[in-house]
Amino acid sequence: MEGKRIIRTVADSLTRLDEAKTNVATSVNTRHVTRHLRQVSAPGSPSSALKKAGVALIVVTPDPITSVPGVALIAASYATRRSEPTKLEDLASETKKVLRDIESLRL
Repeated sequence: MEGKRIIRTVADSLTRLDEAKTNVATSVNTRHVTRHLRQVSAPGSPSSALKKAGVALIVVTPDPITSVPGVALIAASYATRRSEPTKLEDLASETKKVLRDIESLRL
């Protein structure tokens, strides 16, 4: 008899816990967190913005005055590619390389 009461109490507790988790999950707005997490995991590239602006200057207004800055922006986008923001994948691979180098130094 006491075993049934314990099982019922545990089942009721699990039900309340599930309801509480559901209430929290529905009340939390994750839109801002998702956006910031995306920016950390895959940051935007400034060279991409420069390239888009250069193409827009060349295509949208096809006169010689705007074509020169457009070409300059496209060239600048290729020049700034080396200074793109670091991604989490890059950090993980670099960490693996450093750890592998440290392991190779052991005697």
